[in-house]
Amino acid sequence: MSSERRIFKRISEKVHLTYRVIQSGAASAQYLPSDKGEGDSQDISEGGLLFRTKEPMPLGTRLELELRFPDVKYVLYPKAKVVRLEEFGEGAFYEVGLEFNQLFEDDKNLLLKHIKQLEI
Repeated sequence: MSSERRIFKRISEKVHLTYRVIQSGAASAQYLPSDKGEGDSQDISEGGLLFRTKEPMPLGTRLELELRFPDVKYVLYPKAKVVRLEEFGEGAFYEVGLEFNQLFEDDKNLLLKHIKQLEI
């Protein structure tokens, strides 16, 4: 039996993103995120994404994102929650797993269309 718990298919894609912290995560966390930052996604799905950044952030942190897709003229502005944080290279960078918790219907449709085009 697989331990895979994902509902949505993820695709590998590098998308540059910027974020703004709208609510910090656990009060007892060892990391206090900057108000703003940026990174590059490693993969993306209808339900969330994984991105690399130099800025750690506690689980539960809520972010407002701006996703700029390469070679595409649209920008998405979802809100998301940090559900995973992994440190690499003794703090050289972090992988942050996000779960979208607010994605407008038009943005969701654009994202789904984009994912399906890349699956082909």
